[in-house]
Amino acid sequence: MNLRQLLLLACPITLALANTTPNTVAPRAPQSTSLLDDLPTIVDGVKELLSTETVNNIETIVKGGATLLGGDTPQNLQKLLSSGNIDKLQNIIDNADTLLTSSFVNKTGSLIDDALPLVTDFGQIMDAIIKTS
Repeated sequence: MNLRQLLLLACPITLALANTTPNTVAPRAPQSTSLLDDLPTIVDGVKELLSTETVNNIETIVKGGATLLGGDTPQNLQKLLSSGNIDKLQNIIDNADTLLTSSFVNKTGSLIDDALPLVTDFGQIMDAIIKTS
């Protein structure tokens, strides 16, 4: 048996075997992956981050920060946040906490509500006086 006869005999067997198993180049990709599923959302988020409005807002923040930290502003902030001023602010907060009880706020609200008609009437009286002058 020569080589040609051997190849002719082997060829039908090879074709028969090739037809029984699928010829795949690479394994099949999974149906979905979390990254691929999230890709449209990620792209939308990037579009929003790079929108004109967002870029302008970031630019405003950066320029404002540069202005705040430049020039005499750090010294002014240091004076504003001095221990003496912090103590004064703490006293104001403590006094406000003592003064602004719910009872005081309710009574003040009632007093303003009761005074409103008087203020309206007084305004009308003043208008009448001005018109007659």
